[in-house]
Amino acid sequence: MAAKQNRFKRSRGGEEKRRMGSRREWGRIFNRLLLLSAALGFVYGVEKLGERLDGIPVERVVFAGDLHHVNREVLVERVTSHLAVGYLGLDLPAIQAELEQEPWVYRAVVERLWPRELKITIVEETPIAVWGRGGLLNHRGRIFEPEEGRAYRGDLPVLDGPEGSALEMMRQYRLMSQLLGDENLQLNTLEMSARGSWTARIENDVELVLGRQEPLEKLRRFLWVYRQSLAADFAKVARVDMRYVNGLAVAWAEQQNKG
Repeated sequence: MAAKQNRFKRSRGGEEKRRMGSRREWGRIFNRLLLLSAALGFVYGVEKLGERLDGIPVERVVFAGDLHHVNREVLVERVTSHLAVGYLGLDLPAIQAELEQEPWVYRAVVERLWPRELKITIVEETPIAVWGRGGLLNHRGRIFEPEEGRAYRGDLPVLDGPEGSALEMMRQYRLMSQLLGDENLQLNTLEMSARGSWTARIENDVELVLGRQEPLEKLRRFLWVYRQSLAADFAKVARVDMRYVNGLAVAWAEQQNKG
């Protein structure tokens, strides 16, 4: 009898353990389903929030910077095509690249201003010289072309040279301008031919032919002669040829007029 009671107790104990294990298993399954449901709900909520944020329109575009040559209406037209994607979908680098295609735009800084504003700061080109026929040279030695029919009217020197010579032309212009400035002479035009021959024009449209070799040394030699004998009658000079090894040749305006 006692043995039967023990077997009955063991049987009941095993059944209770199986029930407890089953409850734990279902509990784990329920927890997993609960976590999965929460994760799906979070993802769905993020997607919906993203859709709502993507739908936020750009309500205002602000342009900053001193605009003297850039047409504001053209800038607005270039930016407008990028606004359809909404405030957060804006491709700022693409807008910057679009604006910097304008000839007079040196740099465009594009930034979002919360909640719905786009700010664009325009830095215009600073030309230091006219390049060739119609081009302009900026302070970094880059040539840019103003729009046709909108030529620059500033009082700038004229530089002209072969393709790829802009930086060297700018360097030589600065050095020559400094040397001439010491004698109160102004350099108006500097040209370099395809063969590398230098020609300058200074005030009163006097032409200085410097040739291909050592143009700065030849300019210094000209200035020495200018101080010694040419300064008093320089208004009568038309051309000075510095291509001679130990001297120079002066052409007077009267001689050219008679010729």
